[in-house]
Amino acid sequence: MNEQEIKQALSTLELYRAQAESLAEQQQLIQYSLDEHTRARETLSRWKDAAPGAEILVPVGGNSFVFAKVGSNRKALVGVGSGVTVERPLDEATTTIEGRINEMVEASKKIAENLATLEARSSNLTQRVQTEYEKMQQKG
Repeated sequence: MNEQEIKQALSTLELYRAQAESLAEQQQLIQYSLDEHTRARETLSRWKDAAPGAEILVPVGGNSFVFAKVGSNRKALVGVGSGVTVERPLDEATTTIEGRINEMVEASKKIAENLATLEARSSNLTQRVQTEYEKMQQKG
């Protein structure tokens, strides 16, 4: 490796670092959404199991809950995208949430794989650059 190649490798390492940061941010966003959907699934499950007139805790976000009395536990409102919410039978709403959870788990796995690959490339390139830089230092 000559000096120009080392500079190029350092530039590549900087690019790897930026990509790793981006992947970590994506992973964090997916985890937040996964947590939210898991709470929704749990709430739908409790709602389904509750008898009409029963009082249950309903999460409203920010680790806050309200008490609510079950009127009908046969339907739920589910977001379908672009701010649109539709009424669905409770089982169908739960299935929709489960599907989204599965998609997020798969996306999280792919991001983790990409991050591991990127870190391995970065580590290998770092070692190569260090070795070449040390050789250059010894030559004078």
